[in-house]
Parts: sequence; C-alpha cells; structure tokens
Amino acid sequence: MTLILSDEDVKTALSMEKCIKALEEAYKDLAKGTAVSPGRRDSFLASKRPNAYYSFKTIDGGLERLGVYALRVDSDLISYQVVNGIARRVKVPAAQGNHYVGLIYLYSTETLELMAIMNDGHLQRMRVAGTTGVGAKYLARKDSHILALFGSGWQAETAAWALAEVCPLRAIKIYSPSPQNRRLLAEKLAKDLACDVTAATNSEEAVKGADIVATATNSQGPVLSGTMTQEGMHLTCITPVEFDEEAWRKSHRIIVSSFHGEYQSYKTGHESLAAIRSDQDKREVEKIYGEKYGSKLATLPDLLLGKVSGRESDKEITLFHKGVGLGIEFAAAAKVVYDQARKLGLGREIPTEWFTQTSHP
Repeated sequence: MTLILSDEDVKTALSMEKCIKALEEAYKDLAKGTAVSPGRRDSFLASKRPNAYYSFKTIDGGLERLGVYALRVDSDLISYQVVNGIARRVKVPAAQGNHYVGLIYLYSTETLELMAIMNDGHLQRMRVAGTTGVGAKYLARKDSHILALFGSGWQAETAAWALAEVCPLRAIKIYSPSPQNRRLLAEKLAKDLACDVTAATNSEEAVKGADIVATATNSQGPVLSGTMTQEGMHLTCITPVEFDEEAWRKSHRIIVSSFHGEYQSYKTGHESLAAIRSDQDKREVEKIYGEKYGSKLATLPDLLLGKVSGRESDKEITLFHKGVGLGIEFAAAAKVVYDQARKLGLGREIPTEWFTQTSHP
C-alpha cells in the first residue's frame, strides 16, 4: 500500500534530532559515491497576475544505503514585493483555500514502487534547518552559547531548533525589520527551547556578543555586514546574498553544502552563483569559487568525511552556506518520515497498484 501523508503527519513523524542525523549520513553517502543528486530544475511561465510568474520546480535524489529515491515537486506562483523598504521574494498561496502546492514522492529502488506521497511544507523547512545544524555541529565552537538570528519567519524558527539541537545555546537574540514579527517569534521560541529568547531592536544589538550568527530571510540583499563579525564566530546563511562580501572574505573557513544543484545569480558580487545545469557548469562554478576564496573553501561532504579540515582554532571565523536544496536531503528526511509514520499509524493508505502498470514504459 502507498502511504499518503499530510503536512501534520510529517510534523508528528519528523523530529529535528532524527532529521539532522539522517542528513549528516546522506551527505556522507554523497561523498562516498553511494548517493545521487542530479540537481534542481526550475521552469517558468508568465502569469496573468501583475508582478508575478509561475514556477514549476523539481528536485530529486536517491540513497543506495536506504534503498529509496525521492522526487520533490512544487507548483508555485512567485512575486517580488518590497517589504519595509527591502525587496523580498514571496510565494503566493494561489491554490484553493489560499493553499500552496508542494509534494514529495518516495520510491523504493528495490520494488520500484511508490512508497509514499507527502506534503513538502514542513519537511522542506526541516531539511534546510537540519543541514544548517549539520554545518554548525562541525564548524561552530563547542562553547557556542549565544545565537543571533536574522529573520522571524517559518524558516528562522526551524533554524533556531536545529542550532539548539547541536549547540549548547543559552540565549537567542532575534532581529527582523518587523518589531511585531520578531517579538512573536521570540515568545514562541521561548516556550519551545530551554533558552533565554529576546527580540533585538537592531542588527548591531543582535550580533553583539554572539557566538553564532544565522540568517534565514527572504531578503534580496545583505542583512549582515562583515564589519559586524567578531573573532570566533560561526556564520551560517541560506542564500549567499544574506552576507556581504566582506563577511565572506573575513571568514577563515567557508563550507558550502555542495556545488551540485542550481544556484541563482545575484547582483551582489557573487557572480559565481550562476545557474548550474550540467557537470561542466558545476566545474566552472567550482573554479570561480576556488579562484575567489582559495583553499579556505570546501564542501560539506568532504568535511564530513575528513577530507578537509573545519575550524582549527576558537579564534577563527567559519561560514556555512546552505545553498539550494539537494535531492538527497528530501530522500533522507522523507525516509525518516515514512518509517516513523508506519510505526505510529499515521496517514492514509491507497493501493500501490494504482501507480503500476503492465505495459512497458
């Protein structure tokens, strides 16, 4: 039987602890050559709505160790809006009932069958934050107690969960342009985490004394200046544009999740982050990155297998760039969800035969 899982089912089945562990092992598999993650593909169409366009996105990947292959599919309406004077990329809930449309299909590489179909909303933010957690586990100082968190949305919330999972956090200071949003997130996290959580009135207040600075925003420009970084900090971002060029340059070790996938180009000096469509493009991006940051640049898979070193002293500044998602992240997290859902009796079952055929494909 094929399992159908809602977003609520995924929330119940996927803990941050299990998510981080699954992602760490998946990235090791990628380094060993026992995983495949071909890259992200985005297709665009014009929309009848003003200042918006249609986006169809697919990401896929598989893990030999787990015997699974996952395909993530999103049908989106994207708009660019100015919020508090800052340009932001915003997804519009255009489906019936103001809903979004995102699904993950999980297949067995042994029986070929469709094991599960699940909503991708909660899993999406968990795998992004979980990968951030993996990076911090290997790069942040072991005595990292204070987190400066830029952003107050759903992705910022899970980033706090992940960093609290791998670091002995005692305090979290949140800054975003919206006083109400940062206050609400501070109140929410204070209930969920064993930390002192406060809303900072400005970015300088948030960063002062911080051991880790994490950004989880939809800003199309830098939210952290390199002039604000301090000795021993760990910096972690989702998109490279969230840190200015000085922050990248001052970092002693830069780890990117991977050079696989597709990277959007930004008008911030990160000319290397162009769309990657092939292995040739991948090699070209690696070359440009290497020329720009030299030996201090490496990938997460190589870091996890010990092929490169991470932080070498408590005085160094480390930087982790999460970047565009990989299919192995969805495969690893979705397998955890599937296994836990089976144990807990979550979801609804439909005949697997509906998704098989006798005719040759």
